[in-house]
Amino acid sequence: QQDWAIKLLVIEFTMNLTCSSATGYSPFLLNHGHLLAPFIWNTNSGYPGVRVYLQTMKDATMVAHDALIAAHVKSTMSTNQKWRESLFVEGDLIYL
Repeated sequence: QQDWAIKLLVIEFTMNLTCSSATGYSPFLLNHGHLLAPFIWNTNSGYPGVRVYLQTMKDATMVAHDALIAAHVKSTMSTNQKWRESLFVEGDLIYL
């Protein structure tokens, strides 16, 4: 793959817009105080270079989004495999 450097910016941007399961907010929202409006991918430009660029950005954004969802699912499944019933009841004294 030769165009990874171009896609890297879009992947970083997508990650910054993705909501964190730990905080419930995206890094972009926490840094800037608002979310961006959704993108409108209109590739009907009369300029072939613009069409190619927009299609490349759209594809990279979709790949990054899918990768983030897959990572979240994998993390959730891994965490759930380690889950077990608590042996403690209310009022027990335990060390933390």
